[in-house]
Amino acid sequence: MLVKNHMLIKEKLTIVDLEETIENTLKRMGQESFLSLPVANNGDLAGIIMKETIYRGYVEEGYDNFQDYITNKKVKDIYTSKVSFIHEMDEIEKASHILGELKIPFLAVLDSDNKFTGILTHRAIFKTFSNMLGINKGSSKLVIDLRDIPGELARLTNLIKEENINISNIAMMDSKIEGNARVVLKFDIDDIKGLIDKIRNAGFIV
Repeated sequence: MLVKNHMLIKEKLTIVDLEETIENTLKRMGQESFLSLPVANNGDLAGIIMKETIYRGYVEEGYDNFQDYITNKKVKDIYTSKVSFIHEMDEIEKASHILGELKIPFLAVLDSDNKFTGILTHRAIFKTFSNMLGINKGSSKLVIDLRDIPGELARLTNLIKEENINISNIAMMDSKIEGNARVVLKFDIDDIKGLIDKIRNAGFIV
């Protein structure tokens, strides 16, 4: 799964300019309940501005009147130019790791020419992994531990095929047990008691 298939493209983003007032920036944040926004300078990505930074600045700079503060201050006075990047053709797993490690609102996405093309957010990644795990797909779910050796997954799916049951979603996970793998299966049917018994009798842990 590539970043380019899950990012928000630049043309659909809410982006503020360096010369915009903080008052206008807060209004634009409020329209979509954003906590942060990309900052542009002549169409190029310049940095990021966060709501938390805006309010912290008001306190730290000793303003007596909040309206004066947001009217007089501009984005260029408060934003941060430090932005983390990832490329369109990078894997989504890499992006997830970077976002988790850096604890930042989003990653800026670059194309093959290192041009800014959009952003990748936590929400987009959560949605991607939810789809991978089959959230809202199938009416029954089984979590099965199997030996991490060649052919075990095929043996499991063949058992399910013999019961003429359709797998609506499948995902592999770390079982945290050395020598074992964990698979999460979703099915289109409600009653899988007979299938569970068959899987257990075949030596799998359900």
